[in-house]
Amino acid sequence: MVAVPTPQSQAVFTWNGKSRALILPPTYVAYEETRKRTEDLLATILGSKGYRVARASLPLKLLAVQSGLGSYGRNNICYVPNMGSFLQLAAVYSDLPCQKNNWHKPQMMKACENCHACHQKCPTGAIPSDRFLLHAERCLVFHNERKGDILFPAWIDPTWHNCLVGCLHCQRVCPQNREFPHWIEETEEFSEEETELLLKGVQLDQLPATTAAKLKHLDPIESLDILPRNLGVFFTEKKR
Repeated sequence: MVAVPTPQSQAVFTWNGKSRALILPPTYVAYEETRKRTEDLLATILGSKGYRVARASLPLKLLAVQSGLGSYGRNNICYVPNMGSFLQLAAVYSDLPCQKNNWHKPQMMKACENCHACHQKCPTGAIPSDRFLLHAERCLVFHNERKGDILFPAWIDPTWHNCLVGCLHCQRVCPQNREFPHWIEETEEFSEEETELLLKGVQLDQLPATTAAKLKHLDPIESLDILPRNLGVFFTEKKR
């Protein structure tokens, strides 16, 4: 298991003369690129010693916690020392001999035992006080990652949205992340004309080359079909 410290990215959209800077959390940008780079690095290091590696398609967060690399926060997100939750995870299989068995049951960070910052900040009530497991059906991430033709439920207040995709409410207020909320590196700007095309749901192969290049650079989503809905909440009051 490997944890890679990863910043947020930012995209600035302009519509009807109004510009909005929207954040993409660390796990959304260059995800596959980060995994590939990590795997190649491990292959080089271990290969020089005669060992092999292969990608492991497994539940990375659970593996990170049970291996001892990280711990769960009360918000069910994986935290790693000196990285907080601003990271990406990667895993490989290897024939490198394992000298110690550090496998253990999933556990919550000790820092969370008397802290309820994420529970208090979550606007949807997805982080409960009476159990550890999230109410996933109330999480903003669950709703803004769904297919673009699925509208946001009426009970979601548009002002709760804070990222182009995903959500950072609970991570921004977490004391374990106090060094990272302003760590933003990648930025792309979309003109009013480009934003209009995205709001209309124009597909990647029909977009101007410069617009398509910006989207590929940010690599925010696997499909463009969620952009009209997700962007709409920031630029139209009634659009859900």
